[in-house]
Amino acid sequence: MSIDVVVVGGGINGVSIAYHLAKHDARAVLLEKGFIAGGPTGRSSAIIRQHYSNAVTAKMALKSLRVWQNFSDVVGGDAGYIQTGIMIGVRPQDVEGLKVNISLQRSVGIDTNFVPPEVINELEPHLDTAGLGGAAYEPEGGYCDPAMAANSFAHAAKELGVEIRSGVTVRSLSMQGGKITGVETDQGFYAAGSVIVAAGPWSAQLLEPIGVDVPIITARVKVGIYRRPPHFARHQIWTDFITQVYLRPETGNLTLVGTISPQEETGDLVTDPDNFNESVGLDILSRFSERAAGRYPAMQSSHLVSSYASLYDITPDWHPILDAVPGVGGLYLCAGSSGHGFKLAPAVGEMMTRFVLQGKEPEDDINLFSFERFTSGNLVRGQYDYSILG
Repeated sequence: MSIDVVVVGGGINGVSIAYHLAKHDARAVLLEKGFIAGGPTGRSSAIIRQHYSNAVTAKMALKSLRVWQNFSDVVGGDAGYIQTGIMIGVRPQDVEGLKVNISLQRSVGIDTNFVPPEVINELEPHLDTAGLGGAAYEPEGGYCDPAMAANSFAHAAKELGVEIRSGVTVRSLSMQGGKITGVETDQGFYAAGSVIVAAGPWSAQLLEPIGVDVPIITARVKVGIYRRPPHFARHQIWTDFITQVYLRPETGNLTLVGTISPQEETGDLVTDPDNFNESVGLDILSRFSERAAGRYPAMQSSHLVSSYASLYDITPDWHPILDAVPGVGGLYLCAGSSGHGFKLAPAVGEMMTRFVLQGKEPEDDINLFSFERFTSGNLVRGQYDYSILG
């Protein structure tokens, strides 16, 4: 068949883009070297929150939330969305900044409120509020099953006519006269008028041979999985800017614990995303246990069940690149999600599709995520000091 667009990468952004391309009647092929969600997507904690400090990403999070909540009706299939509620706790000195961000989020339609420490315990009776100035509370927050969600997107795209090719490695990008002509793979050449690279940590190395320097680093991020004691049956998602960890419930009375510290997340860089240490050291797991128990004392009786390391592709401002590749006509990049990729994927897929098929105007939200911002110094800046969340 004649191909309009080749999508490189079968993670959550790649399959969302493929699905949205199909909805716009584009003839597309998605190429994935392993299997759908076989990379960082399948190991995402897949937390669905809307706590951002700029209107663009806040609106993207809200739009994506509505897709996750109504996935079977909007896309088809199941994303495994479970609504737990989410709270984001900060120090007393960060309360005013938190309230400003909550006001911004509410102005774009997000259901979120400030809760003081005494109200936190009404919502989370197991939580120790020592040191907290308050929290942002999103009752609609929750999490998805990341592999299920990605495969559901892929299945929906396939039903609409996208060819999904797993086990196909893209070896190089082909150009002629400054324009993309397709991709060379281990199973032959795919000609296309446009190519979208959505390969996460592999994106930069794919563009490097054609002389494109992508400002992305790859870091190893770690997750510990703990079994809660029987009397601690449930909790919301808790994100803590004092202890710098998140706790996300999982079925089977389990809790996922990971860091939210940018310094910790970028402290373990990876040069080869095909070969990295997927285990987690006992020192890190002990630190996770101590921090989790410090906020939820019942977790002192928890025990470690499993752990794993995954990858983040991180830009200098912790926001993705959603743009045409400079100097190469028809080549686009969707990468550098910096840990935000899963929750925003429905909106990202729609934005990238509209850009590739219709172009963009100066007022379009996608301009926030341009390549140009790294050379001009016009980086996306968070409006608060308590962490990089966007």
